[in-house]
Amino acid sequence: MTRWHETVAARIGLRLGGLAILSLAWVVGCDLYVRVHAHPPAPASMAELGRCAVLVLLLIAGNALLFVGAGLWRAVPLPAKWSAARIDPRDFDILSFRDRA
Repeated sequence: MTRWHETVAARIGLRLGGLAILSLAWVVGCDLYVRVHAHPPAPASMAELGRCAVLVLLLIAGNALLFVGAGLWRAVPLPAKWSAARIDPRDFDILSFRDRA
């Protein structure tokens, strides 16, 4: 059985979703450009800074979905150093440290 993100429809949908998010980022960017350049120079308001944060998040998410797509859900091998299989439960026993104190 294949995973949901390995199907052709999911791959196409993720890429199209990334394109849609980038087009939304373009609309937000145009709105920011108009708001910033419509008034004389002044410190940025909290609303403008919030819109900038939304724009950055939209750009990151859109680029990730458009260029990586289903690869975002690919399993990444972990080195043995970070694997939970090597951890011995007695190494984390809090009571074992009382003997040394």
